Amino acid sequence: MAKTSIVSPAAHASGAKGNEIGVCTSLDVSLEGSEHDQLVSQPRSRDEQLLARLGYKQELNRGLGLFENWAATFACMNFVSGMPVLFGWVMMTGGPQAAFTSWTMVSTISCGLALALAEIAASLPTAGGIYFWAYSLGGSEWGPFLSWMTAWWNWSAWVLAVPGTQQGATNFLLSALQINYPDAALFHEAWFSLVLILAGLFIALLPNITSQRWLRLYFRIAIAIFLVLLVLFWVWFPVAAAGRFRSASFVFKTFHNGINRGPTQQASNAYCWLISLLFGAWEFGGYDASAHLAEETQDASKTVARGMWLSTASTALLSIPTLILILFCIQDFDALISATYANNWAEFLVQVVGRRGATAILIMNWIDCTCATAAVILSAQRVTFAISRDNILPGSSIFRKVSKVNATPVNAALLVICIAAAVSCTVLGSTVAFSAITATTVICQNMSYLFVLVTRHTLGRRRFEPSSWNLGRLSRPLGYLSVLWIVFLSIVLLLPQVFPVSIETLNYSPVCLVIVTAVSMIGWILPFGWGGRHWFRGPRKTVTATRQEQA
Repeated sequence: MAKTSIVSPAAHASGAKGNEIGVCTSLDVSLEGSEHDQLVSQPRSRDEQLLARLGYKQELNRGLGLFENWAATFACMNFVSGMPVLFGWVMMTGGPQAAFTSWTMVSTISCGLALALAEIAASLPTAGGIYFWAYSLGGSEWGPFLSWMTAWWNWSAWVLAVPGTQQGATNFLLSALQINYPDAALFHEAWFSLVLILAGLFIALLPNITSQRWLRLYFRIAIAIFLVLLVLFWVWFPVAAAGRFRSASFVFKTFHNGINRGPTQQASNAYCWLISLLFGAWEFGGYDASAHLAEETQDASKTVARGMWLSTASTALLSIPTLILILFCIQDFDALISATYANNWAEFLVQVVGRRGATAILIMNWIDCTCATAAVILSAQRVTFAISRDNILPGSSIFRKVSKVNATPVNAALLVICIAAAVSCTVLGSTVAFSAITATTVICQNMSYLFVLVTRHTLGRRRFEPSSWNLGRLSRPLGYLSVLWIVFLSIVLLLPQVFPVSIETLNYSPVCLVIVTAVSMIGWILPFGWGGRHWFRGPRKTVTATRQEQA
């Protein structure tokens, strides 16, 4: 049976009007596995036609729109809780000046990075996202290896982001309890923290294993809570701090080098500022969350791209003035950096709105951040499903199954939760381990972006066919800028974060990075036909359209 290879069917499908297309007069297909010679029902919508040209049949329910797609990435970023997660940390690692400058720089560059990725997403809208792009751009020679490595990088990043996000959420709840019961030893116990983390993970799991109806409801609840917190920040904080605002000199010039814990200063202020980049880098990531919903989104070619860059731009535009407002409301900086709460954001809140107000906001932060965990699980679940569909993970036959009840990859979600729970057990009671997990998440995610962007402008420069949504002449400069930024940021996040360096203060993100790389490389080079290099030829196609004509 003859077959054709189309790199960007989005470019061909973009000219169709509406979401419905005419019936194909002729369609030859080939299937994998036991369905090899069976015909599948021909796609009726433009989205299904486009997906078939990419090699997949429609399995997931396609009922999401621009709002849900935008909300997927926006909820992952979720700055009203994402910013407070590392607020106490950045006050020690640079202070107000570093918080403002690093956040502003990271958010600005991230908008360009989101645009560069959105252009690729518009051309290749599948649930696999990043790793499917790497294969398509790398071609038959390099595509399989690039796809394999990118899949492991991206999957590891999303899975590690789940425990990192929920531990940040749990620290809000613990801080609220510590404010009201300062002498209770229970709230400082590692096992109690683990119980709260596991409970939060279970709550975040629920909307991802029920139905798309509940998922849509969840997105609306998450955005509603976000808006309530944003209003509280913008109204309550300035009213409560009226007459007590800090000066512009304090906000934009105060620098605190708190990463030197020994008798001598081993790390300079410039080095300390570089480390503070994690504050913004942890927040601005997960751009591909929108891409992983491509097979559930209507008019995916345009909607996914818009969801990616609009969510990043809106986060940047709203978060920068919010951060400035918070910095002006700081009352006692020395007390802020010396407090012993699970998250010293609690000390800031107590200074500004009092104990009761702080408790209320911390509980809302916990709810909001748990919603962000649900959004991260959503993306991790979809990535797990996509790479299992292509047999990349051990046990793929289990994790690629879609529930017949709600058309949701439930097994994939359960795998993500089990790994998240295991990782949560290893980082209990260690702030250094927590920052290492966040740094590793950012690095793994950025490495997957790096593979794709470098391939897009080298091996895949001629192979890439833009869709109707593209960057035009801005494509190359934004791509090059994004590559340089990712390389720079990845190096910074591998550096020691506390001095002097010891077993207790070591930045374990390089260790985590080596583990992820080793697992993926070993899986690729295993002998006797076991390794991916022997059998992996890129994403497996469940249906290949070879000849379609619109009536």
